[in-house]
Amino acid sequence: MKLITLTVLAAISAASGSSLRGDFETDVVAVDTSNRNLQDCVASSSFLGCFKDRNNNRAMTHEVDGRYHSAEVCESTCADMGYMYFAREWKGQCFCSNSSDYDKHGGADDCDCCGDDVGSRKMCVWMTGDAAPGCDGNGAPSAPYHGCFRDRNKDRALPYLVRGRNHSARDCQDECSEMGMKYFAREWKGQCFCSNDDDYEKHGAADDCDCC
Repeated sequence: MKLITLTVLAAISAASGSSLRGDFETDVVAVDTSNRNLQDCVASSSFLGCFKDRNNNRAMTHEVDGRYHSAEVCESTCADMGYMYFAREWKGQCFCSNSSDYDKHGGADDCDCCGDDVGSRKMCVWMTGDAAPGCDGNGAPSAPYHGCFRDRNKDRALPYLVRGRNHSARDCQDECSEMGMKYFAREWKGQCFCSNDDDYEKHGAADDCDCC
């Protein structure tokens, strides 16, 4: 069995923990690849989606001076200032933030994220750092990727199991954060595990993982 673990940043919904027994295999979940090309205009960041914005109530409060910033320039500028999230809007406006409420005005569509004009009052948001394999928007978590690791049924690397299966990575993040947990992991057919301990890699690394 293979396991991914990521750091929890945001909380939305509640969950409960339990234990599970059984045989496991690599998690292979259907992933919408329509947003994969949105990784091409940045150096290494994870695309989180396109969202609405408001001039008088910005979802991301720090604006980089000027316009016509490319996505890659916005990425490096915000990262150099220590921000986790960055967004490109309208005619290349660039915004930065460390808050995960970039989606507070709701989702948007028909966004030209890498083009000359993203769209009016629309912003394409990325998270700095390497993306987890298979996590390009479409339920991607707003949390740094720590890696893919092995797990064991009788000696869980992350001990708390959220009930059910088919959890998206973002759902798992929200569930574990609501429980006050620092780390979350998605495994097998969308199982979700949580923990506050940083020994998630105790069974060694794994590869060929489709994390989302």
